[in-house]
Amino acid sequence: MKKGKEKLSYHMFQNIAFLLKGIKEEHPILLVLIAVQILLSVVSPVFGIYIPKIALDLVLNQAGIQEIFTVLGSIGIVMALSMGLSGMAAEGKYMLYNDMRRFYQTKLFLQWLSCDYENIESEEGQTKYQRALTTLQFGDMSGTSVMVVSTIDIAVNLLCFVIYSGIMSSLSPLIILLLIALSLISLFCTRRAQHYEHAKQDEMAVCDKKLRYVISTGSEAQSGKDMRLYQTGGWFLELRDALIAQSGKITAKIQNRYLAAGAANAFVLLLRDGLAYTYLIYAVISRRITVPEFTLYFGAITAFSGFVNRIVTSLNQLNRANLQMNSLRAFLDQTDQPEPENPTNLSELNDFSIEFRDVCFSYQPDSPLVLNHLNLKIEAGEKVALVGVNGAGKTTIVKLLCGFYQPNSGEILIGGKDIRNFRKEDLFSLFSTVFQDIYIPPFTVAENVSLQRTDDTDRNRVQSCLIKAGLWDKISRCENGMDTPMTKELTDGLVLSGGEQQKLLMARALYKDAPVFILDEPTAALDPIAESQTYEQFQQLAVDKTTLYISHRLASTRFCDKIAFLKDGRITEEGAHEELLQKGGDYGKMFELQSHYYQSGKEGEQNA
Repeated sequence: MKKGKEKLSYHMFQNIAFLLKGIKEEHPILLVLIAVQILLSVVSPVFGIYIPKIALDLVLNQAGIQEIFTVLGSIGIVMALSMGLSGMAAEGKYMLYNDMRRFYQTKLFLQWLSCDYENIESEEGQTKYQRALTTLQFGDMSGTSVMVVSTIDIAVNLLCFVIYSGIMSSLSPLIILLLIALSLISLFCTRRAQHYEHAKQDEMAVCDKKLRYVISTGSEAQSGKDMRLYQTGGWFLELRDALIAQSGKITAKIQNRYLAAGAANAFVLLLRDGLAYTYLIYAVISRRITVPEFTLYFGAITAFSGFVNRIVTSLNQLNRANLQMNSLRAFLDQTDQPEPENPTNLSELNDFSIEFRDVCFSYQPDSPLVLNHLNLKIEAGEKVALVGVNGAGKTTIVKLLCGFYQPNSGEILIGGKDIRNFRKEDLFSLFSTVFQDIYIPPFTVAENVSLQRTDDTDRNRVQSCLIKAGLWDKISRCENGMDTPMTKELTDGLVLSGGEQQKLLMARALYKDAPVFILDEPTAALDPIAESQTYEQFQQLAVDKTTLYISHRLASTRFCDKIAFLKDGRITEEGAHEELLQKGGDYGKMFELQSHYYQSGKEGEQNA
């Protein structure tokens, strides 16, 4: 997706450090609870293994009842205290480490709102986001939660493993090596299943994305009329069932891999413990160890096998969580191009001219060029109409100019400065835009004009912009005026017509008061008369701005200083309206065709 950007991955220790850093930022007390739980969780197993041996030694040495109760009671009190405090620490941390999912969900959402736009628009970026969300969507089995739990379990069991290894080394080092070697086989079997599951994540993410689309589209009120009139409900149901079946097949393949790994692990466990216990029985029969030592080593082997098994299980879980954390960090860390090291300051600009210099661009490395060595110059304060048929690349030019995408080659200059040397925030501040896709969030009228919180909104300025845009009379008649919410889905708010929505967007562009105005086919949904009126109003409001009008209809061209006709990714004609009509090229033919269409429409209305 990022041209030339290397896909990074993180090893397990990097992701653990990343998670601990997040915990320190959000819930630092959780680090204390984790440390307490690890230390206290080691105490009970260590004391527990020695209790049978100590009890047998006391009995065989004919110790008194008081001594037996004193020694064993003291050990029991220590174990009870450690288990109780460890349990309290475990309960205390549960809600906190699970709340870390909310913490990272917030980070993901904020990153989605601010990341490079190409991630929002491309299938690869949407899939990457879905994979990141999947890391956090399975409760206690989510990647962040599993990584915390597995890290604690590994730390506890490794400490016990070291202690028990010291105890068992006096019996036979070969036993330790046998237990470890066979446990590693279990680790390998499970890890293969996990890597297979990870390899299927993209396929699952694509399937989940399609399923969410089908369900959300079928549930939207705006789809209801068409779905009823054309009876497409059954079709959507079939699509949903097919996607669920597809997801089920992928899940079944993954589960079969885990089933095979489980069978292999069961056999290895039987072999591992059977050999260890056989050797222990042989040692006590041959009098190499005493009966109290037998109880000690028997418990040690039993516990040691458990520690190794839990370490293997936790490592497998940690590996699975690590793969999920890579998906999370792939979106958090790899969806923004770095800011320039020595950025251009806006104060360095002498004017706000725009120049595309030999620009080539394609959305994918192997796809055809949308812009093919494009050259276009817009002087400061000039009004330029960029016209052409649908699909000619007009909106792509806007995306490149705003910095949403980077060109494959060539330069885009503002005030003679390459836009790649601007900070994103500075570049965005240069443009007041009105797009064809209308964006009206469920905020108040004032907030929709300023796109800022109420406390940060200049209400007098909002009113002035609404007056200039011709919308104040309607807003002032509302009971709450500019504090009226702009939705009927959340509240009993205001819903504007298509032309009124365009006026609201004009007011928004005026409020921002950027030096460059861009109008990207904002009137595509309007009738020709409303379109002409809207452009005339834009022209009056943007009198001192560098303005770029994007359209495939030609209502905006007559009052522009210059018209640029885009065809096959290049500017093929350039000049004033009358000049291009006289040339009789593609622009003249398009204007004549559209004029004839509108004239025919008027005659039809008169005859009716």
